[in-house]
Amino acid sequence: MLNDMQKTQDTTVSKRGFAEAVGVSPGRVSQMIKDGLPVEPNGRIKIEAGKSWITANVDANRRRVQLDGDGPVRSSKAKRENAEAEIAHLKAARLAESLIDRDATLQAIEGRARFERDAWVGWVNRAASDIAAAVNADLAAVVAPLDRLVREQLAMLAATPMEGLE
Repeated sequence: MLNDMQKTQDTTVSKRGFAEAVGVSPGRVSQMIKDGLPVEPNGRIKIEAGKSWITANVDANRRRVQLDGDGPVRSSKAKRENAEAEIAHLKAARLAESLIDRDATLQAIEGRARFERDAWVGWVNRAASDIAAAVNADLAAVVAPLDRLVREQLAMLAATPMEGLE
């Protein structure tokens, strides 16, 4: 019985299978065969022998093949095409209105925060007169501490970062 190492070394694949195994096109495999890539009499290629031949005969600076078994190497062209596809997907999502603009979102959040701050500052003057009347106190004596407390609370809230917007 053959051990696993010998089975791996004796594994043969078609030209297309070898191309997929090393991350090149079948046309490139044909070029390598013309340059001396060893091929079995039945036209199949031993994977390990082919990878060894590539290591020995293909310039490392021009080599785009995957020799360590981690999957196909992505060329810069493939990376660019994937990036362009992702950009097209994002543009389509934006046109379909399933994405929102970050700047517009931040502007809306800041506008709402200013509205709420102004509402709380205005509340002090409305509530102070009711509190002063209820406890029979001087209006100025109620407005000053209430205004200070509300502004401290607003400052504390403003200093608290919103999660997800950093």
